[in-house]
Amino acid sequence: FCGHAAIGACSFLANRKSIISQANNLRSHFMLSSVTTVPFLTAADGARYDAKVTGNEVELIMDTQHSETKCNSQSCSLENLLSEIGLDMRDVPSERDGDISWPTFLNSSVARPKTLIPIVSTERLHAATPPQNPTKFRQLCDSIDSTGIYLYSTFTKNEMEEAKFNKRDLAFECRQFPRSSGYPEDPATGIAAGALAASLHNRQIMLNNKENGGVVRDSNYDVFQGTAMGQPSKIRVKIGDYAPKETNPSLRIFYTGLVVFDSLSH
Repeated sequence: FCGHAAIGACSFLANRKSIISQANNLRSHFMLSSVTTVPFLTAADGARYDAKVTGNEVELIMDTQHSETKCNSQSCSLENLLSEIGLDMRDVPSERDGDISWPTFLNSSVARPKTLIPIVSTERLHAATPPQNPTKFRQLCDSIDSTGIYLYSTFTKNEMEEAKFNKRDLAFECRQFPRSSGYPEDPATGIAAGALAASLHNRQIMLNNKENGGVVRDSNYDVFQGTAMGQPSKIRVKIGDYAPKETNPSLRIFYTGLVVFDSLSH
């Protein structure tokens, strides 16, 4: 299941009449202004999802479960993984750098397990390189049952408090190096962004939240990815209906994206 492909397909289905009529000018505004719900089923397990489409904006609603597992392997350490992408342990924030317990070297999953690794700054995040030895990298991922590593930039507690005081949104810069997908890096990974958001929400590390009567009902996370590749993307993830007391808590994830069609053959 690929969330980005689903978002693109649902946008096309909802706007197909407008898109086909504007085949020579696809970057113009879509005609659809009302909200259309496009339901679809996944081939693998028959799960149903809904996408709400308004013009070229799509919100994908995903009811799923969240699981976390610490990475414990004698054949793979965090230091081993970092060395394969040109980083070292100095690039990972430690607890003594503040009192924020960032999810570190654990597999987080809302569909497939991604290994979360926090990085001290955006500069160091973008200093990472694709795996130097793809075969060794795949073997390291296999040893911890991971489908890829997800690096994300972090903030200090002061930065988060300042942003909250000034009502300024914070966003994560992220990079995803897949275990073995035929390409070294992915410019946008919805399930990895969802896994990161779920793990942050589980630890009450909440950004850009909306309150209702003084109580936080949902957690919103903006994730930028692909910047280092020259293919920037933005994923907004909203976490709602999270049940943290369960072994594999259920949750509802909302993905929001904009769709642009570059060409059309018909």
